[in-house]
Amino acid sequence: MRRFYNTIVLLFFYGFSFSQDLSPGTTNSFIFSPPQPLERPSIEVFYHIPSGDISSMPILFSFHGASRNADDYRDFWINMANENEFMVFAPEFSSSNYPGLGDNYLMGNVFEDGDNPEAGELNSPNHWTFSVIEPLFEYIKLDISGTQESYNAWGHSGGAQFLHRFAMFVPQSNLGIGICSNAGWYTVPEDNINYPYGIGLPFGSTNLNVFDFLQNSFDGLNINYQEFFQKNLLIHLGTNDNDPDSSGLRHNSVVDNQQGLNRYDRGHYFFETSQNEALFLNSQFNWLQFDAEGISHNGQLMANDALQYLINPPLNTPLHQVKTKLFPNPVKDFLHLNSAIPIKIIEVFNSVGQLIFRYEPRKNYLDIDMSLLLDGMYTIKIITENGIQNLLILKNS
Repeated sequence: MRRFYNTIVLLFFYGFSFSQDLSPGTTNSFIFSPPQPLERPSIEVFYHIPSGDISSMPILFSFHGASRNADDYRDFWINMANENEFMVFAPEFSSSNYPGLGDNYLMGNVFEDGDNPEAGELNSPNHWTFSVIEPLFEYIKLDISGTQESYNAWGHSGGAQFLHRFAMFVPQSNLGIGICSNAGWYTVPEDNINYPYGIGLPFGSTNLNVFDFLQNSFDGLNINYQEFFQKNLLIHLGTNDNDPDSSGLRHNSVVDNQQGLNRYDRGHYFFETSQNEALFLNSQFNWLQFDAEGISHNGQLMANDALQYLINPPLNTPLHQVKTKLFPNPVKDFLHLNSAIPIKIIEVFNSVGQLIFRYEPRKNYLDIDMSLLLDGMYTIKIITENGIQNLLILKNS
């Protein structure tokens, strides 16, 4: 996929003039027309740029939900951007240019009908909505003579759906930190659940998943979804976003039985199942999960809470550098934990969710004696002032 996007960017540079003149201290919008060979309609991009040196100022993309109100998603961040010196760009995928909320936006137009994918209705990456983001980043950089090597992104509700699938289908992107707040439902990396709720292939060979099928369909396309696990992704969930009757929340027998009945439960399912899959594949897992206490389905409040994860660690600092480290894994006797900040509480759960141990170390390290536990999978829940981290451990004598 890197080769595919390099080709787009090269053609983009030679095929377009750049006269937007994005300037410090401005709040406005511009029309971005995706460059050839992309076959995607134009988008209006709402932006706010604080005063200062914008050539190196961090960039945040803010992705709207089903209301397609990108101006609000820019405005959520204006005061915080001014105080912390980062630029905000909120692309709007309008209903006129991108009709069909699910297919054209939330699911990125990978299939003509994402809910009922068929082999003959697979779109090339040139037609994916996901393919717009990298050229937009390059457009902004060129206009401001920018030196930024990556961008950060936040999405709420439908925007979180778009963002986690973007990270999944474009894992070699320049995304730095991605924060997915209160998505309604997810594409979970489960082969035994068909796309779009899992990555199983609803047609053809049962030995292939959606990513195998994509790679077999397009020369030069390389999607290794283990790279998805290596992105700095943060699953950000409002603890009060737990209403199964919330407006616009999708319900059917598949997603309800797989992921749960509300956004909060579905987010935890997505994170924990992805973590399990990464452990099974022996893949590096750079995700974190944080709860936003007392917040329901409110974009402004979730943006306010998300800020801390962009500036502490600072923008462009990989999340995995501040996670709690634990080793060895698999473990035979003592499990060693080290954290960059003091650990408030550690809880150990067995595979059926029973609490086995609970510690309150109030320090940056702890040794846990696992020698008397039965072999199997255990979840280590680590609570610090920055939030909650769940890690899977295999006990193997």
